Amino acid sequence: MARLVLHIGMTKTGSTSIEATFDDSRDALVAHGIDYLDMGQNHSKLMTVVVKNSAKGLKGEITRILGVEKGDTDYDPELVLGTLRDRLAKPRANTVVISGQGLVKYNRKQCERVRDFVSPYFDEIRIVVYVRDPTTWASSRAQENMKRGHTLAELVAALHEDPENCAIMPEYRAGIEAYIEVFGRENVDIRVFDRKRMVNGDLMADFCAAIGAGPEVPGILKQSFSNKGASMEALLLIQAHYDVVEDRLRAAEGAPPRSAVPQTLANLIEAQDRYRHPSSNYPFRQAVRDIRGTKWALPKPVLDTIWAKSMADIEWLRGVTGDPGLFADAYPPAEAPAPAWNTETLQDVARALEEALGDVMQVEKRRSRLPGPARQAIRMLHKAKRAVGLG
Repeated sequence: MARLVLHIGMTKTGSTSIEATFDDSRDALVAHGIDYLDMGQNHSKLMTVVVKNSAKGLKGEITRILGVEKGDTDYDPELVLGTLRDRLAKPRANTVVISGQGLVKYNRKQCERVRDFVSPYFDEIRIVVYVRDPTTWASSRAQENMKRGHTLAELVAALHEDPENCAIMPEYRAGIEAYIEVFGRENVDIRVFDRKRMVNGDLMADFCAAIGAGPEVPGILKQSFSNKGASMEALLLIQAHYDVVEDRLRAAEGAPPRSAVPQTLANLIEAQDRYRHPSSNYPFRQAVRDIRGTKWALPKPVLDTIWAKSMADIEWLRGVTGDPGLFADAYPPAEAPAPAWNTETLQDVARALEEALGDVMQVEKRRSRLPGPARQAIRMLHKAKRAVGLG
C-alpha cells in the first residue's frame, strides 16, 4: 500500500534539522521502506508550485535537479509538476515523505489542491505537524528575526498593533485547521515539540515513529542539526552591528539619525527594509554566532502578552488534541536573565569588529541584494572615502 507522509512544520520545531538529516540519509532510508522525495532538501517551494500553478521565482537546489538555467526567474510550472508526477508515480519505497515548513500556512483551498494533486498516487495520506509552546517558540522565532535585522522594538510593536501578522505569534489554528478540514482529523498527527513527550526524548526518533518507520531507523540516520540558537550576548551584538550599519547608511544619504526618528511600527518597518538588510550583516553574524553566553529569551512582559493573545488558539489546540493541559507547564515563563555585557560594551565591540572585518561584502558580490537606496548610500560612502584618501 502506497503511503504519503506530508510534514508541514511548524517553524522553530526542528523542521530544518529533520529535512537536512533525511536528505543526507536518503539512500539508507530507501532500504528501510522510506522514500524521502528526491527533489531537494526542503520541499516548500516545490509544493508552492502545486498550489499556485506558477514557478515564478523558483530557485535553489530544485533548479539543478530540473536542469533549468540558473539565471532564469520564471519557469514553466508544467516542467516542475510533470517531474513531480513522475517521481510520485514511481516511488522508490512504499512510504514517501515530503517536508516543508512553509506548508503549515496553507489555507483550505491550497490544502485541497495538494490533496487533489497527490491523491491519485497514494492509498493513504498522513499529515505530521509539530507544535511548540508559545513562550519558547516566540523567543526562538524572535531570535531568528533579530538575526535578520528586525529589532525587538519592531516585533513588540507588531505584537500590539498587528498581532495577526506578527512574526512572534504562533497562530496554531490558522496553520492546522485547514488540514484537518481537508484530510480529516484522524489523518493529522499533531505532535508536541518537547523532549519530555518525544519518543526516547529525541526528535529524529519521534519523527521516525510519526512516519511509521521501524525502531531501527533512527540509528541509520546521518543526523544534522541546523539553526543553532545564539547566546543573548551574540544576538545583541548582531543587533548592535545592524545599528552601526544603519547609522552609516543614514549618514551617507543624509537621512535623519535613528535617534531622531519616532519608533512607530511604520518607521521601524521602513528602517528594516531600507537599512537593515541581512546581506549587509552576514560576515558579522558568521564571526560572532558561536560566542558563548547567557541563554536568550524574550522579556517576561512580552511573553505574558503572547500567552494571553494565544489563549484562544491554545484552547482550540487543547480541544482537537484532547489534551486539556497542553502547554500548561510553559506558563508563567521565567524572567529573562540580563546579558553579561552592557549596551555600551556591545556597541563598542560591534564597532571594533566592523573595523576589523572591513568592507567584506562588496555591493557587487553580496549574497543577496540590498534595497536600491541602501546600495546607493554605500556607493556614496565609498566615493567619499576615496576622495579623502581612505578608500
